[in-house]
Amino acid sequence: MTSKERLIGILLITISSGVIFSCKIQKIVPVSVVSVSKDTTEIKLSEDAQKEFEYLFIEGLKQKTLENFDDAIKIFSRCLEIDPHSSATLYEMANIHVSKGDFQSSMFLLEKAVSINPDNQYYRLLLVKVYQQNKLYEKAAFEYEAISKLVPDNPDYPFYQAALLTMAGKNNQALAMYNQLEQKLGISEPIAVGKQQIYIQLGNKPAAYAEIEKLIQANPTVSKYYGLLADMYLADKNREKALENYNKILEISPDDGFVHLSIASYYLEGNDSVKAYDHIKSAFKSSSLDLETKAQMYMLLIQAGTAKISEEQQLELLHILIETNIDDERPRALMADYFLNKKQPEEARKQLRLVLDMKKDNYMYWERLLLINNDLLDWQSMNEDSKKALEYFPEQPLIYILKSVGLLQQKKYDQLLTVLDSGVVHAKNDPKILSQLYTYRAEALYYLKRFKEAFDVFDKVIELDPENYMAMNNYAYYLSLKGERLEIAENLSAKVIQANPDNATYLDTYAWVFFMKKDYKLARFYIENALSKTTEDSAVLVEHYGDILYHLNEKENAFTQWKKSLKMGNDSKVLKQKIAEKRFIETKEN
Repeated sequence: MTSKERLIGILLITISSGVIFSCKIQKIVPVSVVSVSKDTTEIKLSEDAQKEFEYLFIEGLKQKTLENFDDAIKIFSRCLEIDPHSSATLYEMANIHVSKGDFQSSMFLLEKAVSINPDNQYYRLLLVKVYQQNKLYEKAAFEYEAISKLVPDNPDYPFYQAALLTMAGKNNQALAMYNQLEQKLGISEPIAVGKQQIYIQLGNKPAAYAEIEKLIQANPTVSKYYGLLADMYLADKNREKALENYNKILEISPDDGFVHLSIASYYLEGNDSVKAYDHIKSAFKSSSLDLETKAQMYMLLIQAGTAKISEEQQLELLHILIETNIDDERPRALMADYFLNKKQPEEARKQLRLVLDMKKDNYMYWERLLLINNDLLDWQSMNEDSKKALEYFPEQPLIYILKSVGLLQQKKYDQLLTVLDSGVVHAKNDPKILSQLYTYRAEALYYLKRFKEAFDVFDKVIELDPENYMAMNNYAYYLSLKGERLEIAENLSAKVIQANPDNATYLDTYAWVFFMKKDYKLARFYIENALSKTTEDSAVLVEHYGDILYHLNEKENAFTQWKKSLKMGNDSKVLKQKIAEKRFIETKEN
C-alpha cells in the first residue's frame, strides 16, 4: 500500500469511528530524503515519521473544515517539515490561501504541487483559478491545455483555453484553436461568438459579421443570433440594419419581451417615444420577461430629470404589471410609490394596505404605511397599524417610536408608557433611539402631571443625545411654565437656538424663558424674531407676543394681539379671559 493509499484508509477509519484528535503537536521525527530526478524528490519516511505526518494532516483538515485557517496553516506547515514533497499538503494550504484572498501565496504552493504531481487535474484546475485572479491568462491557458490531455472527454476545456488565450492577447493562437474545434465539432455558438470577439478586437468588422451570419445560416430559427447581429449593427451606428434584425426576431418570437425592450431602446435613442412606448407595453405584457426586469425598466423610464414616459403611461404600465402578476405584491408597492410621488398619500396608503394583505412579513411595507399615517396625522390608524406591525416585527424600534407618536397625540399617556417599556428593550442600547423613546416617556409623564419624574427623564434624554434639540426645547419650555430652574431652562434654550437660529418654535421658547425671568425686552426681541421666521400663522406665538407687550406697558397693542390669536383659532379659556378682562392672567402648570 502506498503512502497516499494509507492516508486515505486512515481518513475513512477516522470518519467512521468518530475519533476526535487533539491539537497537540508531537515532536518531529527525522526523515531521510533521496533524490530520484530533477523534477521530483522521493521521500522515504520512517514508520514513526509516517504516523506523525498522517496524524498532523488529518488534524490540519479538521481545523480547515472548522475554518480555523491560521491553525490549519501552522499544522500543514509541520506536515511539510516532515514531507516537503507532499502535494496534498501543498494543495490544502493553497486552498486556504485562496479562501483568504491571498492568490500570490496560493500560486506558489500550487505550482509546486503540480510539479510534484502533474497528473492531478484538481491541482491544475485550482491553479487556473489562481492564475486568472493574478491576470496571468496565458499561463492559465497552458494549464487548460494540460488538463485537456488529462481529461480528453471534457469538451469544455478547449473552449476555456481559447477564451483565456484571447484574454491574454494571443488572438492568432486563439483563432487557430477555434478553427480546429470548428473542423472537429462543426459550427456552434461558443466558437462563432469567440471568433467574433477576436475579430472585433482586431478591428476586422467584416469577419466578425461573417461569423454571426454563418451561425444564423446554420440555425435560422434561433432568434438570439439575430439579436447578436442587431447589437453589432447598433454599435456601428447602422440603425436600419439593426432594426431589420430585431424585426426578424419578432417574426420568430413575436412575444419575446427582451426583444421588445431592445426595440424600445432603439426607438428611445432615436427620440421616437410613440413607437418606443408601444414596444414597452408589449414587453410588459409578455410572459417571457420576468417581473424583476420589467420593474428595473420601469424605474429607468421614470428616473427624475430623465423621465421617458408620461405620468399617464406610468400608471398604465403599473396596471399592466398588476394584471399580469396578480399574486405578486411588488407591482402594487410600485403603485404606492407612484401615488406618493404624486403627493397623493391616501391613494398610496390604499395600495400599501393591499400589499400587506398579500405579504405581511415585509418590514419595509409596514414602515412605509406607518410613515404615511404620520404624514396624514391619522393617529388612530397609526395606533391600529403599529399594533399589527409589532405582531410581525416586535424587535423593530422604529415601530415603537411611531406608535408612541400616535398615542401621544391621542393623549393615551398610560398606554404610551407601557409601549415605551417594550420599545426600550428592543432599542439595542442605541443612544439615539433610546433618547427618542425616553423623550416620549418624559412627555407622557409631564402631561400626567408627574413633573419631577418627567424632568428626571428629560435629563437622561439629553445625556443620551446632547443634540436632541426637540427634547431640550420642550424641557426648557416646561421648566419655564413651571417657573422652575429658569437658569437651566435658559441654558438649554440657548443651545437649541445656537444650533437652530431660524426655528420659530424654538425662538418662541427662548422668548418665553426670558418672559418668565421678567426680562421683557429680550423676550420681545426673540418673539418678534420668531414671528418673522414662522412660515405659517401660529396662534400661540401671537398670544405670547401679546403677553410680552402687556408687560412692556403696551396694553392696547397686547389686547390687539390677543384678539388676533383668538381669530386664528386659539380656543384657550385663559386667552378669552384676558380679552374679556383686558389684562394679563398668569397660567402655571401645577
